[in-house]
Amino acid sequence: MWLKVNDYALYWDATHHTGTVLLELENDSQGKIRHLSKTELVALGDLFRNEPLVWYHSVRGDLSTEKHPADDEEIV
Repeated sequence: MWLKVNDYALYWDATHHTGTVLLELENDSQGKIRHLSKTELVALGDLFRNEPLVWYHSVRGDLSTEKHPADDEEIV
């Protein structure tokens, strides 16, 4: 199910050299994108800062910046 991202936080684990994005979603649930390289973490940080609407798929972990994502069957 696609849920709007209301807020986010970026974390960098200096010991293991991996990043994580924690997401606060519109239905008061949370999403997590883990095991990111520093390049991926920076790119996602830019996406969240610059896009007014970001959607997270709660089953697949996908992100979308569409006005509202299409039904699951239409997203490839």
